[in-house]
Amino acid sequence: MKRMFLLSWFIFIAGSFATLSASDGKEDKIIDKYKEVIDNTSPDDWYTLAKSADMCLKKNINRKEVSEWLDKSLSIKETPYNLEIKGDYYRINNLPEEACNYYLKAIELGTLHDPSFDITGMQAKIAELIDLEINN
Repeated sequence: MKRMFLLSWFIFIAGSFATLSASDGKEDKIIDKYKEVIDNTSPDDWYTLAKSADMCLKKNINRKEVSEWLDKSLSIKETPYNLEIKGDYYRINNLPEEACNYYLKAIELGTLHDPSFDITGMQAKIAELIDLEINN
């Protein structure tokens, strides 16, 4: 029950801040809300850590803690979702080899458990990284 409450609360917070951007001076408040969500999660809640990291990456905020949240999420449970976000983190930080490794690991894990797992998004990310490496 507590997990459902926290997940609902997280979705509400995320939705509430979806219209705010870092450029309008609200970055610190947004980060504080994400930290509050993280502080109130259960110790085994890998998903909230990964989702918070994903949303911060998309908003281009709080990169230091994003890495910590992803590492903690991955230490609880490796899933295609948090592995892909860790790949995104490395891609955004111009570390293409590490990004590709995480995307490949996510693909491997996803297809291991579900042969119909959709890998097209990660394939496109890998192709983009390879293309950037070739053209540089």
